[in-house]
Amino acid sequence: MRIPIARMAAAAVAILAACTSSNPSGSVPSTSNLPQAAGAFAAAAGQKLAYPVRVAPAADGTVFVSDASANQVLGLKAGAPVVAITGIPKPLGIAVSGTTLYVGSAGRHTVESYDLSNRKAGWALAGFDMPNGIAVGPDGSVFVVDSRKDHLTVLAPDGRVLREIGGDLNFPVAVAVDAARIVVADQGNHRVVVYSPAGAQVRAFGGEVTSGKTIDDYRGKFTSLGSVALSGSEILALDSAHSFVQAFDAAGTPAGIFGYAGACGSCTKLALAIAVAPDGSVLATDPEQHRVVSLSTERR
Repeated sequence: MRIPIARMAAAAVAILAACTSSNPSGSVPSTSNLPQAAGAFAAAAGQKLAYPVRVAPAADGTVFVSDASANQVLGLKAGAPVVAITGIPKPLGIAVSGTTLYVGSAGRHTVESYDLSNRKAGWALAGFDMPNGIAVGPDGSVFVVDSRKDHLTVLAPDGRVLREIGGDLNFPVAVAVDAARIVVADQGNHRVVVYSPAGAQVRAFGGEVTSGKTIDDYRGKFTSLGSVALSGSEILALDSAHSFVQAFDAAGTPAGIFGYAGACGSCTKLALAIAVAPDGSVLATDPEQHRVVSLSTERR
């Protein structure tokens, strides 16, 4: 198994292409007096995915997907669109908590909230550059990784900035949170970083793949770390260059690889993000085939 150089380049370019401009301003402002988000709820029937980049399953079975090419977020049930929020330029990171949806817009350089129950736009917090990954903690705190500013910002549910974490990240692309840890996909450093709930670094693991001929050459290392998710005590890390997921135990020890590249029903041509659904299935965005896929979790 050789490293597919073309797919490595595609994985990096695909994420960067979702952001067409840069916001060189300073730190994210801290204020609760925020403007309203500019996206709008629209008719969902007939909508299709163009370039899905991030995925967030909700407790009620709705799967929310940010579509960076169509400038919108779709909510899908059984594959059919039931929610559409349009007018969000280059949406990237996405998370849902109860009836609130959080979206990172690389086009507006904002993180925005939307009230799903009342179909209304919430607040918009400016000052971000490339808000590539969003997760919500058990207490409702919102965690945002900004790939171009190389840090993790923690927000209150009302948009107030609480704190920033991680001074040594290099192009972080995704974040996952539970009661015991904050986990970041640190793509530029080819590693997964684990923080305590207080923000202290607990461990980091991974490394860059320098040559790969068999599947064993990739275990515990990454070519293009694209996403992270949590499944019980395990940490799942997506390598977008190869469209497979590596599982690690809580200590960072490799525990198997699953997922395949291709066009089968549970395969992806270029997976950009993963998330664990309430039923335990692992979902992945598959932008080149304009879909979200439930991966086969058979390990090798």
